[in-house]
Amino acid sequence: MAPPGLSPALPCCRTSTSPGPSSIPTPERSAAIVRRLGLGPAERVPACLACHSEVVPANARGARFQQDDGIGCEACHGPASSWLATHDDGRPESHEQSLRAGLRALDDPAERGALCVACHVGSGDRLANHAMLAAGHPRLSFELDTFSELWRTSGGREHYRRSAEDHARRVGAGATQVWLTGLAVASLASVDQLQAGVGGAALPEFSAFNCYSCHRSMGRRDGDPSAPPPVAVGSGATPGALRLNDSALRLLVTALRVRYSGEATALAGQLAALQRAANEDRGAVPEAAAALRKQLVSLGPLLAQSPIRAADNQAMLAAILKASGNGAYPDYATAEQAAMAAVVLLGDTGTSPRQAADIAALFAVLDDDTAFDQLRFARRLGRLTGAKEPRQ
Repeated sequence: MAPPGLSPALPCCRTSTSPGPSSIPTPERSAAIVRRLGLGPAERVPACLACHSEVVPANARGARFQQDDGIGCEACHGPASSWLATHDDGRPESHEQSLRAGLRALDDPAERGALCVACHVGSGDRLANHAMLAAGHPRLSFELDTFSELWRTSGGREHYRRSAEDHARRVGAGATQVWLTGLAVASLASVDQLQAGVGGAALPEFSAFNCYSCHRSMGRRDGDPSAPPPVAVGSGATPGALRLNDSALRLLVTALRVRYSGEATALAGQLAALQRAANEDRGAVPEAAAALRKQLVSLGPLLAQSPIRAADNQAMLAAILKASGNGAYPDYATAEQAAMAAVVLLGDTGTSPRQAADIAALFAVLDDDTAFDQLRFARRLGRLTGAKEPRQ
């Protein structure tokens, strides 16, 4: 996990465009969003309640259930009537008993990731669509290990403490493995959302695309406001093309090249094919998305293998640094994912406390998405391992 002491430097805590303290929905903000959308009070809008409260059928609600409690324990851990009394009594077998009684196995990265992305990326009727974003809803950003640690330590106290038993249960599921699993699960959720929205309207659902394909500062670092936005190297996109929201996928491809080069090459090819279809032939999107989805699903057993070696961590970090220097992460959203990845990989090797200042400086580059500079970010990222700075 990323060290708790570094969490204030994470992008989700520092930018108004990412989920975090600056984007916690206030009554005023919620009211403004639903007013712009022409909807009723936010506390009665299903699209809002789907992620900001526990949606429980009336016949399944307990005597103390209140909709306005928002997201409570059971939203993540599951209905607790059968396990609440014993799950924290300190006995070694209590966790296993709770699991048998219905507690969700959130210590399994795949299980936790599938739960988290349902809202943090979207699933089914849970979607922060383009209309919501235009009305003021924050842009969604998610990375499983980083957000898990922020959740664990939020509010100034630990949600839970890491006991010896807890560590024993997580053998083989270190931060790097959680991070990789989260990238795959988030990518899968993005593909599912794209498939669900194909053919439903004359225009595509623009929330499936990278926001910075259109919304970005027009000022360039070289002072030429007419210079086109940079294109991600190897993305299959051309200048001016809308790029699907592939930030997690791009990091996943980079990381997979270290251990599974064949799978990484196939994934990159399928992603490029889907990007082309989204811009050139909407009729080809379902087939391209299905092929990409199949590849992502097949990664599950590979990513569940353990342990990931320290040498793999170093190689993945080096690959991310190289990709950044070569222009693979040209926009704010993808750079944000790369920065969180760097913290995870450094934390898993135990070197991040010694580089706290460099990490803070890296995230300072992400303080303002309108002022994002790809070259400046790549240089800061390179300093984490002493890599040679990329040339302009």
